[in-house]
Amino acid sequence: MRKDILVAAVLVVTLIAAAVANMTPRALGLDAPAGVFSAGRAMVDDRVIAKAPHPVGSPANYAVRNYLTGRMTQLGLSPQIQRIDAFQERPGKAPLVIGGVVENIIGVLPGKDRNAPALALMAHYDSVPGSPGAADDAAGVSAALEIMRILKAEGTPARDVVLLLTDGEEAGLLGATAFFQNHPLAGRIGFVINMESRGGGGQANMFETAAANGAVIDMFRKVSRAPVSSSLTVYLYKPLPNDTDFTVPR
Repeated sequence: MRKDILVAAVLVVTLIAAAVANMTPRALGLDAPAGVFSAGRAMVDDRVIAKAPHPVGSPANYAVRNYLTGRMTQLGLSPQIQRIDAFQERPGKAPLVIGGVVENIIGVLPGKDRNAPALALMAHYDSVPGSPGAADDAAGVSAALEIMRILKAEGTPARDVVLLLTDGEEAGLLGATAFFQNHPLAGRIGFVINMESRGGGGQANMFETAAANGAVIDMFRKVSRAPVSSSLTVYLYKPLPNDTDFTVPR
């Protein structure tokens, strides 16, 4: 009986520890100070973006595009739209070419050193046909907008910060492929932070980096309030038939 009680106690403690570890920070509302991230402010954008399913090429996606260009204009980012035919080849026993017309939205917050490699915040604004995409990836887009608002409120950054909202990610990474293969700004980018989502809750995880990542991991550890990551995730991710926009610049 004592052994059963001990096992039960260990399980309870483990479940509590797992639940605590997965708790998110307290969400701040619309009245939060200008210099901090507010989930309440981000959710205003999320609700508009995820009002309905908006796959690439749909009228609903054009409406989202127009909303986002307006928001980026409000932030002083002078957005431009990269409208282009994009193609992605999928090798294998039965090679497949995926293509479509995408409309990436690109804005730049100028930095003090315009010649330094730029930082890019990337997220995709299209959804799959059967979902409004509130998490995947309206959450990433709305978070990126809130981050850009904070950076602008803090003053001129050290280097240019590029906000890259890609289209056609769900159709096969089409927007990211089009940008990094064809846009002149792509050659100026030295570091990419891609915000993607799977699931509908829990803490944000840093689950993939490029190679030679020692300095990146060290910086992530130092500047994150409660960093969550594991070197095992990339090994679990590699065998899966999934990609994110980060696959393209990586």
